[in-house]
Amino acid sequence: MITLQELKAAFSGYRYFYGAAPIGTKLPYLVARGSGSDNFAADSKVYSEKFGIELDYYSLKKSETEEAAIEEILNSLGLFWNKNESYDDDQTFYLSTYTFWR
Repeated sequence: MITLQELKAAFSGYRYFYGAAPIGTKLPYLVARGSGSDNFAADSKVYSEKFGIELDYYSLKKSETEEAAIEEILNSLGLFWNKNESYDDDQTFYLSTYTFWR
């Protein structure tokens, strides 16, 4: 299980924020935030905790090289992740969201 501090340290070469980036932050940057829990119960108690994390990569242009670098870091941490991509027409940025459990 990875801690949020370990995740931040792994991405020390990036602009990295938890929750939200300050208004006016220049792209590209990463934002990590919680995405809920999926706990396992036994004997009417939480037996095993599982907390979801979404890591958003905001960029002005699509870069397979940058995304591959992010994915390599996630892989080196032993995380099983999934990825979604979108483009925001109004604010003209690309968003790649990596979802994983810690």
